[in-house]
Amino acid sequence: MVDTAAFARSRNRQSAIPQYLTLACVLVAVLVYEINYVAYRYPNWFGANAAEYPFLVFPDSDQPQFLAYPLLAPGIRYRDVILRVNGAPVTGSAVFGEAFREAHPGDTLRLEVQSPGEGKRVVNIRLTRAVRPDPFTNVYAFLDFLLYIALPAFALALGFWVAAARPRDGRAWLLLAFLLSFAAFLNPGVDFWRPLLRDYGAVYQNVLVESFTIWMLLFGLYFPEPFPLSTRWSRLDRLKWILIVPLAAAVILDTIARVGAHGKYSAVFPLQRFLLEVHTLTNVLKLAAVGVMFVSLAVKFRTASSTDARRRLRVLLAGSAVSIGPFLALIIVSGLLGVPLERYFPKWLYYSAYILFYGFAPTLAYVILVHRAMDVRVVLRQGLQYAVARRGVGTLRILTGIALGAATFAVMNHFGPGTASYLTIAAAVAIWLASRRILQALGAWVDRRFFREAYNAEQILLELSDQVRSIIEPGPLLATVAERISQSLHVPQIAVLTDASSCYEPAYATGFEHLPKITFTRDATIVRRLHESREPARVYHDDPNSWIYRTPGMTEEERLRLTALRSELLLPLPVKDKLLGFISLGQKRSEEPYSPTDLRLLQSVAAQTGLALEVAHLTSEIRTETAHRERLSRELEIAREVQERLFPQQLPEIAGLDYYGACRPALGVGGDYYDFLPLAGERLGIALGDVSGKGIAAALTMASLQASLRAEASRASSDVASIVGTVNRLLYGATAQNRYATFFYAQYDPTKRELVYVNAGHNAPMLFHKCQASSEMKRLDTGGTVVGLLPGVSYRDAAVAIEEGDLLVLFTDGITETMNAADEEWGESNLIEAIQKCKDCCSREMIAHIMRAADEFAAGAEQHDDMTLVVLRVGSR
Repeated sequence: MVDTAAFARSRNRQSAIPQYLTLACVLVAVLVYEINYVAYRYPNWFGANAAEYPFLVFPDSDQPQFLAYPLLAPGIRYRDVILRVNGAPVTGSAVFGEAFREAHPGDTLRLEVQSPGEGKRVVNIRLTRAVRPDPFTNVYAFLDFLLYIALPAFALALGFWVAAARPRDGRAWLLLAFLLSFAAFLNPGVDFWRPLLRDYGAVYQNVLVESFTIWMLLFGLYFPEPFPLSTRWSRLDRLKWILIVPLAAAVILDTIARVGAHGKYSAVFPLQRFLLEVHTLTNVLKLAAVGVMFVSLAVKFRTASSTDARRRLRVLLAGSAVSIGPFLALIIVSGLLGVPLERYFPKWLYYSAYILFYGFAPTLAYVILVHRAMDVRVVLRQGLQYAVARRGVGTLRILTGIALGAATFAVMNHFGPGTASYLTIAAAVAIWLASRRILQALGAWVDRRFFREAYNAEQILLELSDQVRSIIEPGPLLATVAERISQSLHVPQIAVLTDASSCYEPAYATGFEHLPKITFTRDATIVRRLHESREPARVYHDDPNSWIYRTPGMTEEERLRLTALRSELLLPLPVKDKLLGFISLGQKRSEEPYSPTDLRLLQSVAAQTGLALEVAHLTSEIRTETAHRERLSRELEIAREVQERLFPQQLPEIAGLDYYGACRPALGVGGDYYDFLPLAGERLGIALGDVSGKGIAAALTMASLQASLRAEASRASSDVASIVGTVNRLLYGATAQNRYATFFYAQYDPTKRELVYVNAGHNAPMLFHKCQASSEMKRLDTGGTVVGLLPGVSYRDAAVAIEEGDLLVLFTDGITETMNAADEEWGESNLIEAIQKCKDCCSREMIAHIMRAADEFAAGAEQHDDMTLVVLRVGSR
């Protein structure tokens, strides 16, 4: 028997281990603070000998002095400055706190204080044991306990419980952060704690309290559902960073100042003064953040699409206004007057505001539990029920082991080593092994009896999404879905039929000896019904009023096929307007009918399965396409290597000539072509071509062009025009009608220093004659039209003299038509400028310089055309 509950729980826990570890760390951090806080708040609970502690705050002064409030010690008035404690100067709040913490009942603290506008005076405080009134006999003591202990503890418990129930839900973590800052809001200072704990407590409390409005803003935007971005209020979501960034910076600076002031106030005084100067601005930002929260909740309430959502938001909005509104009003008035709440308002008023403030936590609990803002009720029910039932089985295992161990020990102790003892040990081992089987069966029964009742659609979908996330094959996907449904609902026979191009046929089945050989055509009545309704269909074979008998077009053959599948429920797998397949579920082991809850569960699972199946199909298609592309890529790489071999591998040595060529295709292979041909009489043939088009087709035409030229040039002909005419004729006969090439061919005679050329529609090469003062440029444009386009075209050649220091640059239009991101063209003027900047370089360096200049101009823009350069420089013989 499969342990369904253990499997489900282990899957969930494994998938959320990082979240649970993070939650555990947060819990430890909270417990460290809260335990010390309770020990400070109620020291008599821990047997501490301490006095009532006054809070310490910093004055608006440039001296390391502190104000004491509220008025708890006789002789100290509000706004008194404490200068020394027992003769020690108060350089930081820790000095005062350490003196109180280290004192014992009966000790006297000697305080040197100064009142505003008065001289110094000494106040002696005799310390007594701090015993707070019993919360259950004193009204204000009870309110104190409620405000500072009970309600914050409730807020913390609520936050951790929701986060533990929904560890992968970002809203749960947002709620936890909000409630953590909520619970720390009214906590007193930590100046009387031990040194390390004091700094830790200051960071913990200050960060949470000062960031409270940040969490309020995010709470309003994302809880219980995200803020709608399609409304005219969508600017609120974008406004959040304008508020969060400065508020977060203020939190960091204030925390640094708070911790630094423990040791030496003067060290952080500049920061304190800066914070005082921006105090008003910070408060305005905080009020704006609170306002955004209320506006966000109101907008979400007005735009909610469902009744449940509107009901949740109505309760949340009303609870927020009632809970936070009065407290916020008192805070604003207190801030405007510049005095603490406790000094200006009557005790009953601010206590009432505090209680309402902390009443927001029960409001949240009500929204979460009763109005299902987050589905945690079933998690709680499942956890409690399963823990009780399952741990009972575990307890039986432990008790069985203890009983067997005790019996074995008693026998051995009575009889001593011998046959009886050895037989007892063997019997105990046998009983233990047998009991394990019995208890495992009992555990499986507990799973079926208790765990099944708490199973819900969310739980299965969560586990299913975890499993199918890594499944990219339809077969394993369908097997996983069928097995999970079979285990959770205890359905022994399930068949999954999927679309097999012309019909629906079983792709996976469980509970059958063999895969059923049953098919349904696309126009079958069953298929049409499932496609149109997109809802589960119950199958009643013994009811003549069932749809399988009354639906028009339903044939006996289809009913026999459903009987062969033993179908009691048909579950469609729809995706958009397609029916990917359907699942046939047989009778439950309990023979109970499928309940409405089961149908909702299965419909949700079917929707998830349909999406996963569609993803699996798309993944399969992508994998096939990827393999095809990889094969093409390999073939393209081979073609590139072959084409690179067609370019000159070694350059013939020509006396007095420095030359070089380079080609960079745009698509791995291309139609640009250059060549150097050694000719009779130590002459050099120079060719440059640009085939129309790109890619492999252009590369094939380029190979044909090269073959034609080499064949003609090998005949040792010096008639350049005749060679180009023959190449035109051969290329025309070997290529399609829409294929042609611009072409430049020349022969250089180093003895005569003469270049004879034909330009067949190509970009005119540039010949730079080096004069004594400057260089003049000449275009080589004599020739005719492109090659390969028209038969019987005649070409004219021309001859130019080339002297020492002259430079010849041949290029394709990929160089001059290089585009940048602004669709600007590099152009021939830029090419000439690049040549002039490197006019004294060798041919190889010049080509590299020109290519680099073109790339810098393009500034990362995609290369759209092949780029080819040939440079010849004439030197001395």
